[in-house]
Amino acid sequence: MQTNKESGLRGQRVAVTGAAGQVGEYLCWALETAGADVWRLGHHPGAGVDTAFDLTSAKAVRDRILRCQPAAIIHAAAYTDVDGAERDPGLAMAVNGEGSAHVAAAAKEAGAYLLGVGTDFVFPGDGGAPYREGDATNPVNAYGRSKLAGEQAILAADASFAVARTAWVYGGPGKHFPRTLLRLLRDRGSIEVVDDETSSPTYASDLAEALAALTIARGAGIFHLVNEGHATRFALARDVARAAGLDPAVVQATTTADFLRKTPLPARRPPNSSLRNERAAALGIRLRPWQDAVAAYVPKLAKEMRIAPAVAATTGE
Repeated sequence: MQTNKESGLRGQRVAVTGAAGQVGEYLCWALETAGADVWRLGHHPGAGVDTAFDLTSAKAVRDRILRCQPAAIIHAAAYTDVDGAERDPGLAMAVNGEGSAHVAAAAKEAGAYLLGVGTDFVFPGDGGAPYREGDATNPVNAYGRSKLAGEQAILAADASFAVARTAWVYGGPGKHFPRTLLRLLRDRGSIEVVDDETSSPTYASDLAEALAALTIARGAGIFHLVNEGHATRFALARDVARAAGLDPAVVQATTTADFLRKTPLPARRPPNSSLRNERAAALGIRLRPWQDAVAAYVPKLAKEMRIAPAVAATTGE
């Protein structure tokens, strides 16, 4: 995907919240490739963070943003524990809703362009998918409600601001679906995965390039940035297994109802929250098909996890 002109952000300071997170690390690299002077903001001090701040404090957010004086801000920080949000909706709202409002207010005061990262979980998933940017939202869990409040705060702060919704993001060193799946296959040999939950699997590196491109374009309003196509959890799991050199037959299908009987979870998930990219595509910003992204990323992940293709012969029996 060609997204960044060599000088697209040259001479511009771009602040990234959640810089040490799953998308943040890829995003900082994509922005630097586009020529930006990247200012990394995170919740905790340490590697990959220039300045630590408390997203739930309006004063802390304002102080850091005004000190940075960015030309643009990409707000990737979020509370992403879906079940944790159901247990503590106040915390999720404080971070995702009110925290985004703090960032939006500071961005407006600083005269900076703001692009927030949203989620497919703002949709109910009970019909109408793949969802377009203008489709009606109606989240079914506390996480989705907190993220919807955040995007509404961003868009209400300034007409030039934007929110890019994405879905089922994977990649990087932290916990994500392909990593968890391969770990369980390595430890157990086989696994059951639900075949009645659908969305748009999205590689964090591809998402980061698209976010950088949207920042260059200064897109306004709501966008959907996902790898093209959609898949069930089961279909994605089989593709991940195959790309890792394993026999995909080690992944067996189950239903959400059966899974929840064995492993109860507090938060409902939308049955089909897949997204359609129309507005970014009109600007020339497209992400490759999800199958191509999985095929490119998972072999590297399997090597990192020391999952040898030879395992396929033993786990497939």
